[in-house]
Amino acid sequence: MKVVFASKNKKKALELQRMAKEKIELIVLSDIKESENIPQAEENGNTFLENAKLKAKYWADKLNMIALAEDSGIEIDALNGAPGVYTKRCIEEYCKGENVNEDKPAELYPKILEAMKKSGNDSKTAHWISSMVLAYPNNEKTIEAINSLDGEMCECKGTREFGFDQYFRPNNCNKTLSEMEPEEKDKIGPRLKTFEKILEQI
Repeated sequence: MKVVFASKNKKKALELQRMAKEKIELIVLSDIKESENIPQAEENGNTFLENAKLKAKYWADKLNMIALAEDSGIEIDALNGAPGVYTKRCIEEYCKGENVNEDKPAELYPKILEAMKKSGNDSKTAHWISSMVLAYPNNEKTIEAINSLDGEMCECKGTREFGFDQYFRPNNCNKTLSEMEPEEKDKIGPRLKTFEKILEQI
């Protein structure tokens, strides 16, 4: 079963393919030539799940094939749930005048940690949210799932740079996600649990 992962992020697609094993074959948008001239889906939802649904349905109809979309991120209690789906808006609010590339973890997350210190809230608690939607063309069927992992924000640890992995330590762990082996991260992370829920319903 071939499924297009509604993203150009090959790292994330490889993570999901490792989890799916042989049940489905995942390709990314950059593997499909005709997708080059199609504008990206507008991610204007208020939640991760809404954004995943928008992306999955958009690409399923545009490419006439089954599409899987994930929207995930970190919600930090001291910042009232930011950055969440509003990473850019979060930087504008908490780090006014800062020149930050929100797509580069080494630039973004040190500024997030600074914003936490300035917030007046001592909490380091954070939540990794993973939302996924699998959509069939022509609105024939959609499958959705969501999961989360609780932990805390911390100073950069680990050498593997991937999203917030170097800055997030799950509860009851002495390592950041970056310091874990990929299989160890899969086992405790919400992405695998969310994806398993999707696979169970295919």
